[in-house]
Amino acid sequence: MDFEKAKLFPCIVNVNVMSGQCPCRCVHCPVGIIAPKDRLSHFPKKSMGLGLFSRIVAEIALHKDSLLRIHSVGEPLLWNNLIGALDILRDFGVKSWLFTSAVTDNNSLLKQLCECISIIEISVNSINRNDYRNEKGIDAFDMVFDNICMMSEYIRNNNLRTRLLLSRVQTQNECNDEEFIKFWKEKNLANDVFVRSYHNYNNILDIRGSEGQKKPCLVHWARASIDCGGEMVCCFNELFKYYSNDVILGMLNENTSIAQIWNGEKLAAIRNCDMLGIFDALEFEIPCRDCKTCQPIGTMRETSEKQLTAILNSEGNFR
Repeated sequence: MDFEKAKLFPCIVNVNVMSGQCPCRCVHCPVGIIAPKDRLSHFPKKSMGLGLFSRIVAEIALHKDSLLRIHSVGEPLLWNNLIGALDILRDFGVKSWLFTSAVTDNNSLLKQLCECISIIEISVNSINRNDYRNEKGIDAFDMVFDNICMMSEYIRNNNLRTRLLLSRVQTQNECNDEEFIKFWKEKNLANDVFVRSYHNYNNILDIRGSEGQKKPCLVHWARASIDCGGEMVCCFNELFKYYSNDVILGMLNENTSIAQIWNGEKLAAIRNCDMLGIFDALEFEIPCRDCKTCQPIGTMRETSEKQLTAILNSEGNFR
């Protein structure tokens, strides 16, 4: 990752496009652990408008080494503006990433994703129906398996440059995690297969094992996180809970850009404290003080920046 370029503009801009809806009940997700009937009380339903989305995309288009990641506090395939967003991404030619469970019977939508999105990450998380039910909480493994096969074939048959990823959240069973990688790599359906490090969403979920000491987090140096209303926050994990003004770095609108907030005084103060590991100088409260599941700078963990580097290093223009 080029930290010099990231000083001016984030490498990855995480965008929360909607909240409160997901077909899964993942045991490692703050949305999944809440019963579907109770989710709206924990995650009020909201959605990003295409006007704001278009402004975000237009600014990212000015930075060829940056990428927009469509994420959500839920399942982004349920975002009512997704089709319009794909048109905007196509028009601006911005590199993009979509994180999804791929739990859908809408093959037409999945094919449109393959045509418009640079990186599609499917959190399949399992290698069989039983493990899928245990980890994802629903019986949809066969559907997702078929969708992965279809998307992989569609990308290859149409010579698309879309990068298909299959991921799993780290468990406490290292053998099962390794078996996940082995199983899917042997299927040869994706560009990469990996296990994402477990994190507890800034203390929403349980801590697993010994997390060690707090280390400087690359999030403050490489990734911007934007909520549905244009709130740019210090950490994407805060979007899974009620967050105070303390964690808001700034508001995106017609007069305020991502770059302005990224280079603003509040984030600069957070960076200084994060490098020292001392947050007493801050006049506001942020979760970094007690976070033990961050993405340390120079980490050996599987990171999003690795995948961004892979497409930047690919031959020719990517999207």
